[in-house]
Amino acid sequence: MTRSSTREFVGQFAAPLRSYLHTETGGAGLLLAATILALVWANSPLSGLYEDLWGMHISISFGDFFDYDHDLRHWVNDGLMVLFFFVIGLELRRQLSMGELTDRSRFTIPALGAIAGLIVPAVVYLVLNPSGEEARGWGIAMATDTAFVLGALAVVGPAFPAHLRVFMLSLSVVDDIGALLAIAVFYSDDVSLTPIVVAAACVAAMALVSRALVFRGPVYLVVGLVLWVAMVESGIHPTLAGVVLGLLVSAFAPRPEDVREAGALARAFGQSPLPALARSAKLSVERAVSPNERLTELLHPWSSFFVVPVFALANAGVAIDGELIERAVSSTVTWGVIAGLVFGKLAGIGAMSLAGVRFGLGHLPGRIRPGELLGGAALGGIGFTISLFVADLAFDSAALADEARVGILAASLLALGVAWAIFALDKRLAADEDDAPIMVLDRPVDPAVDHIRGPVDAPLELVEYGDFECPFCGRATGAVEELRERLGDRLRYVFRHLPLPDVHPHAELAAEAAEAAAEQGAFWELHDRLFAHQDQLSPTDLVDHAQVLGLDVERFARTLGSGEHAARVREDVASAEASGAEGTPTFFVNGRRLIGRYDADALEAALLGGGELPPLPATEPEIERVRMPDDGSGPSELVLDDFDEEPASDAFPRLSDGHIATLSAFGERRPITRGEPVFGDGTPTADFVVVLSGAVAMVVGYGERNLVGRVHGPRSFVGELALLRGELMLTTAVAARDGEVLVVPAERFADGLAADLELRDIISRAYLLRRSILLSMQAGGDPTRP
Repeated sequence: MTRSSTREFVGQFAAPLRSYLHTETGGAGLLLAATILALVWANSPLSGLYEDLWGMHISISFGDFFDYDHDLRHWVNDGLMVLFFFVIGLELRRQLSMGELTDRSRFTIPALGAIAGLIVPAVVYLVLNPSGEEARGWGIAMATDTAFVLGALAVVGPAFPAHLRVFMLSLSVVDDIGALLAIAVFYSDDVSLTPIVVAAACVAAMALVSRALVFRGPVYLVVGLVLWVAMVESGIHPTLAGVVLGLLVSAFAPRPEDVREAGALARAFGQSPLPALARSAKLSVERAVSPNERLTELLHPWSSFFVVPVFALANAGVAIDGELIERAVSSTVTWGVIAGLVFGKLAGIGAMSLAGVRFGLGHLPGRIRPGELLGGAALGGIGFTISLFVADLAFDSAALADEARVGILAASLLALGVAWAIFALDKRLAADEDDAPIMVLDRPVDPAVDHIRGPVDAPLELVEYGDFECPFCGRATGAVEELRERLGDRLRYVFRHLPLPDVHPHAELAAEAAEAAAEQGAFWELHDRLFAHQDQLSPTDLVDHAQVLGLDVERFARTLGSGEHAARVREDVASAEASGAEGTPTFFVNGRRLIGRYDADALEAALLGGGELPPLPATEPEIERVRMPDDGSGPSELVLDDFDEEPASDAFPRLSDGHIATLSAFGERRPITRGEPVFGDGTPTADFVVVLSGAVAMVVGYGERNLVGRVHGPRSFVGELALLRGELMLTTAVAARDGEVLVVPAERFADGLAADLELRDIISRAYLLRRSILLSMQAGGDPTRP
């Protein structure tokens, strides 16, 4: 059996959620570094420079209408942090519209835990600070820092379930709403009515923009700036504008008809590269992806890797001396913050969540143990970012604010220690208890959804959760076939997907390929072929398999490249998780999990009472690559004066700085000169090329016919599907403008893709879509755009 490298299957989570968790976890490292730097700086001989920097005044005014004059720290807290809260609003809207929170039953327990985790800490704080200015600090104990919590989970519990991270992310959504409402209602200045009316008009305008499916970023920026100014003038804390805007940005899954339209317009532009078609193709691609996802992709890294660390640098610099420590030790504010965050969060989140499960109000996602839940609840006491934010708002006294900051820092360390102790104890108890495994199939077989071999109403049922790249699954196919021969029409065999992308890099795309084949009525044909050729599962190989089976390859490549069936595969993985599967293959016999052997004799015995597959035939054709016909016109001059760069699309995406940095470790940068081949004398190459600056044209028949095809601008990459198999390009890369490229040698390209799974997915799907475009053009008799 092949097991995942984590205790739970990451394949059941959508790519946006995996990316969000990854960014939040990575941002925690920078946040911690900024916090340490602020503390060291504020307690060093350069402490005066720290205060001078963040105390520097900056003023902006618009006539007599608006005047904003504050120090740099205030600008960070009231201005820059709006972006942080905007990203929170975007993620909340996405989760509620198309994410983990669309299933309200899965949201009940995190919501109950979050509400109790807001109320109990505030009550604990008020017990110690019932009156006076100190009482205004109750909101400090309410917050949970999502980035720090996810980062801490990666440190203290790398083997703990992904579902615990999703649970804490769901909980933080409600926690953030509660903290923001507290800021808006209890920590705002005297409220002015007229600006509130303007703010309400901005909210209404944004709602209309979202409803009308307007996709242009400047619209959101202009309305957002007006809303921010109105919030400042109203007396309500302006960061609330970010959350409201984020909640109003529409989120939806890509619609197949929009994807098809984008592909059609891209092909039309490829055949007639006119400016009007270029604009239409660009807009159609934007319409296919929701504004929410595009803005999250753009802004979330900025929020996690820049905004929040800068905020920590500006606010965590407390000058800790003997006097402050002496005050903090005897301060009810410090102890109120510590007690509220460390013990209030643990009691509120942990007790309410477990009680909700106990009384049947909902269920915990996945297989989270009570001890793991309590460990996560303890980590909720890391309130850092929002707690520091509220501390700045709550007190007029600088002394009380410093005492609160000391409490926040101490509480974060204590919460981490308590969580580590709980996780360690739970791990030891779980090892001693030997809990009974889940044995029942979670989701009954549905003939309308599941892939079934044999009579649908057969009395015997065998369900397999498998992975096309798993060698044990490959061997199990022989046992299943032998069993089907023995039992005949008495058996129905069901295959469900359980790709393990952390150990089998091609498994997810192979599972989607099987679903793309099912769309054309050929699931079992491709199922058999993939298991027969488990060493040939690259995107190029998948297209070759589709060609051999006689499928509509253009449709197959387009469907596979667009990820239309990714959700279907994730549903199977979630079903495997809920059914107690621990790896691949996992068999269920008449609805009960089979433990132990799964050879034909063992499977037959379980059902009734309870091999090498053939190689590829040497004559099988490979898919033909598109080549330019020779029209006998003879040599032509290479003209690079009039060209349009290929617009960004799913087939021609732009790589991020992180993707380029990953590839840089496996390649080298080279300057390019206009009119000169990227590689020497224009000899065909199989190396991978990313354009860093300037532009690169793909030329057919370089030195002879010199036909210019697509022109790639900065951050785009050249080539097509054959490069993934190390084959030479049929076109020559020629510099269309002076600049620089990153070249990854063919022999190191696979290593570069293995270093970043998201990058591998982007390039693989882009090449699949390019193959689809080429096949469509070939069918139309116009293979002139390589």
